[in-house]
Amino acid sequence: MPRARGSWLALALLAGAATGAGGVRELAVAWVVGDFRAPLACVVDNVPRQALRRVRIDPAPPGNPRLVARVTFFDLAAPPGTRCTSVSGAEEPNVIGAVALLWDAPTRPDMGEADFRHTLRREGGFDFKVDAGRLRVGASADASDALPTIDFAGGTARFEQVAPGSDAARQLAGFGGKRQLRLELRAPGGSPLSFELVELEPR
Repeated sequence: MPRARGSWLALALLAGAATGAGGVRELAVAWVVGDFRAPLACVVDNVPRQALRRVRIDPAPPGNPRLVARVTFFDLAAPPGTRCTSVSGAEEPNVIGAVALLWDAPTRPDMGEADFRHTLRREGGFDFKVDAGRLRVGASADASDALPTIDFAGGTARFEQVAPGSDAARQLAGFGGKRQLRLELRAPGGSPLSFELVELEPR
């Protein structure tokens, strides 16, 4: 197992132990929780500048046992007319708001670590359902309060490892972070939103 994957597993196991829960659901949630940044390249007044999109993933608050995590996207707060692209060169929208995630797959506390390892090795990540959440999504050049709203309830959120040695891994490594994840978020019937994330201050 590569060192990065092993360190993430260790963090997930520690988080699961701290909460007294060790099923694959709890370990998968611990694996994705963190305060991440998605590096962007933005052009402001015809000058290229580096920027960071903030994406925070928190455990769901107590009270609803169905929910497991909350993903919050923060406003880019870019000047009007700004155009932004990802580290891969793809056009990047402004995304604002939060979605609540749930896990509806079976989980067995006695097999949590084995299931976690097997799923991560076989599938490279974990899939969640979007229980609720509306995001404002639109061009980075547009005013944030004018962006159209999309309902993501019933959609999906997939978290994957950034492949070691890939272009994304090399570009994210330049930011000095330890954890690298790729998030693909999809509304029902919509095109996916993809984010290459790096945690700049590891937990």
